Amino acid sequence: MPIARIVSSPHFSFISPEKFVKVAPNLATWGFAAGSAVLLLGSDIPLIKKDILSKIPIAGSYWAIEEASE
Repeated sequence: MPIARIVSSPHFSFISPEKFVKVAPNLATWGFAAGSAVLLLGSDIPLIKKDILSKIPIAGSYWAIEEASE
């Protein structure tokens, strides 16, 4: 009678590498959409304009805030 071998595959909770590879493009798409929505809705907040949006390499000059010289 053969003895059965117990083989475990690497996983984190219920997420195995195979499942992660299948859902990674979907997660990236939703993450990009959520980040874009947050930046779009927060574009009127001066702190977000100064610290995040004005430092985007090509389009940052659109949100640049003039420094007040005293």
